[in-house]
Amino acid sequence: MSRGDAGRDRRPKERASRKRGRALAGDGGLPTYEPDIALRSIEGHLTRTGTQVMAWYRLAAQAWSFRSDSQREVLIRQIAAQLGELQGRWLHLRVTTRPYPVHMWAESFDHNALGRMPDVAGALGWDGFLEGEQRHLMGLSMSDKEVFLGIEVSGRSTLDRWVERAAPVLGKLAPAAVRAEIAALSSEVAHLDALVAGTGLDAVPASSDDIAWLMHRSCALGLPAPRTLSVVPGGAHRWETEDLAAFTDGVEMYQEPYAPTVQVVGRLRAQTVSRNVAVLSLGLMEGLRIPEVDDPWMQHSDRLPFPVEWSARIYVRRPEEVAGELQRQMGKVRSQIRHYTHDHDLDPPMSLSRQADRVLEVEDELTSGLTQLNTRLYGWWRIAVSGKDEAEAVSRAQQVLDVYRPKVQIEHPEAQYRYAREFIPGEPLASTAYRRRGSVMWAASAVPAATASVGDRRGIMIGETCTATRRPVAWDPWLAQEVRRASGLTAVVGGLGSGKSFLTGLITYKTLRAGARWTLLDPSGPLAQLTRLPELAPFSRHINLLRADPGILNPYRVVAEPRPEHFADEEDPERAWRRERSLAAATRRRLVLDVLTGLLPYDVARIPHTRIVLLRAVREVGGSPDRHPGQVIDVLRRHARDGEDHAGVVADFLSERRELPQAALLFPDTSRDDPWQADRDYRLTVLTMQGMTLPRPGSPREEWTDAEALAVELLNLASWLTQRTIYDADRNLRKGVALDETHFLSQVPTGKVLIDRLARDSRKFNVRALFASQLAGDLLRVSGFASLVNAVFVGRTDDEEAQAEALRLLKVPTGVGYEQMLGTLSPRPRHDDKPDDTPRQFIFADGHGGVEKIRIDLEAPHLEHVREALDTNPDANRISVSGAPVTTPAVHASERPAPARPVVLGRPVAPVVDLGDDLDDDLVPVPPELEGDDDFDDLDDLDDPDGLLVDRAGRAAARNGGTHLRHDEDLDLLGDVDPGMDPDLDLDDASAPAGTSNGHSAEGRIPAAGEARR
Repeated sequence: MSRGDAGRDRRPKERASRKRGRALAGDGGLPTYEPDIALRSIEGHLTRTGTQVMAWYRLAAQAWSFRSDSQREVLIRQIAAQLGELQGRWLHLRVTTRPYPVHMWAESFDHNALGRMPDVAGALGWDGFLEGEQRHLMGLSMSDKEVFLGIEVSGRSTLDRWVERAAPVLGKLAPAAVRAEIAALSSEVAHLDALVAGTGLDAVPASSDDIAWLMHRSCALGLPAPRTLSVVPGGAHRWETEDLAAFTDGVEMYQEPYAPTVQVVGRLRAQTVSRNVAVLSLGLMEGLRIPEVDDPWMQHSDRLPFPVEWSARIYVRRPEEVAGELQRQMGKVRSQIRHYTHDHDLDPPMSLSRQADRVLEVEDELTSGLTQLNTRLYGWWRIAVSGKDEAEAVSRAQQVLDVYRPKVQIEHPEAQYRYAREFIPGEPLASTAYRRRGSVMWAASAVPAATASVGDRRGIMIGETCTATRRPVAWDPWLAQEVRRASGLTAVVGGLGSGKSFLTGLITYKTLRAGARWTLLDPSGPLAQLTRLPELAPFSRHINLLRADPGILNPYRVVAEPRPEHFADEEDPERAWRRERSLAAATRRRLVLDVLTGLLPYDVARIPHTRIVLLRAVREVGGSPDRHPGQVIDVLRRHARDGEDHAGVVADFLSERRELPQAALLFPDTSRDDPWQADRDYRLTVLTMQGMTLPRPGSPREEWTDAEALAVELLNLASWLTQRTIYDADRNLRKGVALDETHFLSQVPTGKVLIDRLARDSRKFNVRALFASQLAGDLLRVSGFASLVNAVFVGRTDDEEAQAEALRLLKVPTGVGYEQMLGTLSPRPRHDDKPDDTPRQFIFADGHGGVEKIRIDLEAPHLEHVREALDTNPDANRISVSGAPVTTPAVHASERPAPARPVVLGRPVAPVVDLGDDLDDDLVPVPPELEGDDDFDDLDDLDDPDGLLVDRAGRAAARNGGTHLRHDEDLDLLGDVDPGMDPDLDLDDASAPAGTSNGHSAEGRIPAAGEARR
């Protein structure tokens, strides 16, 4: 072998040797991350620290307002029973808030605005309207309460902590070992899931987004809540130790020695934000009478105009632990009593006797009755409020003290930094001071999830709740018909000045903008101002019935003739159509009979023979839509010539009434066309009867004057004319009918039939029918009204009997004190020299179980012209100097081209999911007022040998597309950055008290239209 070969043989060995001598760096030199918090990992809804595993749940909102004491007591007992099942476990209760999802509401509202009218050049367009609604809603700074409950699953052993530390290595060698701890607890977690899901807590396991939100709100305690929070990527449900930095990075807490607050500094959109947080602790508490006298004690903080955070650490004690402590306590008391009596021969103080009695009482509770309800617990309840500086935080803390005194004492402890960290899941107690002891019934009486829940999140904004909890109220008037398959019947009840007309106008205007069609019967006429608004004028018309063409209220024409296409989806369309035609003809005859009877003097109308001769004449004329009341008078004349003298008397009185100017509305001019035949496509039609004198509500019929009797009959016919519009349009279109002065309709049989017909047909014809009346009893007297009514608005009502009837209409308990509340709605201002223009209050029942006191809100700047149009308060300053106001001529909607829509910042909205076109039809029974009626039996024209008196329900409306929305960020209304941090920023604080602007003008807080930042 040559030397060169030998050298070549040695080189690979030398290189291998050198390679073995150089070790790779690997990951051994990496630093170990230790979170600033006690939490070590999150797995689904389970959180782990070094000592325990807790399962987190989100509690459902619980209704408290307008429920009876027995219902409330049942709720408290159900919560207490669930808490009693958690003996031997630690609980962590967290109450936080989330800003109302304005953008989500706007997106849903835009999707739901089907077939909206085109924009009018120079007027408020749809994009401007929707943006204005968002801006106003964001400026209210309202939020939703969110309640989380953490329950200890088990403690953690040394082996569990070692496995967690070795997880990076074990995850590669034995992945199953890393999750073995969670797998071993799966049965226990399933037991807890089922336990808290029962009625009472109504809890569900917290989702990944819920856990992320809770951690952000706890680690950044007091900082403005982000309007949007990024969703956990890919639906991940596990956070490793290193992932927890996402909650703690960028947030720091500082406290000066003995300072009354702790300073929290964080980043929000690349801006540094600072808040001062004051943490309070629940102290001594008197015996509260919940629910008889007091509200749930945790709900008191909801009355404050700023967000309040709660954190409670609770330990549910085992019976054996309590028994031992009671024995020791009893021994101390007996020893002290013996010291007084035996050693000093003195009577013991009464306080010792009370302590001994209380110990015996608790011992008796634990040894008898339901064990779960008598379980004892102890815990610490902390309250946190924040402010832009220390002075504001301390001021808000004082407001918390004021709202709880004198029955509950609130303490302001030292060591604010440690108390603030208690709000973070997994952190230890700051101090055992201010420990509160009691039963699970006492803890359950806090009802932490009690809140106001009414309305929906896709409809128009009508106001806000004004009970203990303040939140927006949105209402979709067609959700009941299209989704829940309920009626669209709505009652609006209230005395004079309660705001019925204003509420009706608000609902009409906003739903018109969203694509609905409305017909309003407003005898006094203020709602006619809506037809003059620039954005509505081309699609609206105002008809003053007292100045309209003769015959516009012909009783034979106001009842719509059924259209065959309305019954295309019936099993037998021909039979269904013939049945409706028969019913319509009978209704016309009954209507003519009632109207002509009402025109007669009371002394003549009450004679039995009068109704007989009228009945015969009406029967002979028939029920075709081409008839008119003049033909009935002609038949009466002919019957008089045939020897029926009384028929001639009735004909003479009717002929005399026919000469009255207003009576011309009943008798058409046969030489002219039907005045109601054309122009059926208007979006808004307002029928008024200014100058008509109606009787005083409740006055007997015999006291009515001739003019008043005629006015009632004209109102009755105008109501039938109003409802006719719903049958002339496509049954799937969203339609609305509003009738004022309904109490007069309830006094005549045909008026009752009209109310019943609207109630029964509102679902299949997709109609929202608003019936306004001063007294709820007038509506309750209509057969079946209470069972068919869907939504109810009750304004200020002072009479005791009327209050009880209004509560029956609301379907809330009577005789428990709610009657007096109706008399306190919309309190009058104390200054007699100022107009009463305060927002009106109503009790609103949404038809789906929610009942709350709300405040009507039309204060948004973009709706100032609507507010002025709906203001019915008289003011001499409004008199025009130049003469009569100028009216806008009516233009048909289809004749006016729509202008180009402006571009709005934001992303396109996805089409809405069809919710109402795939459900089975269901049968609707024949109205009881028409079935078996004596008058109809006399007419003998409702015979139905083929069994045709069956009606079928229609299908829901088709939906169309949407538009572009502004993001919440584009609106610049978050108010979550300190103005001092950036001279270019001037925003309000999202946590500021409701209704305040923090000293900033509207121009500084909200950019003008077209100036939204990119």
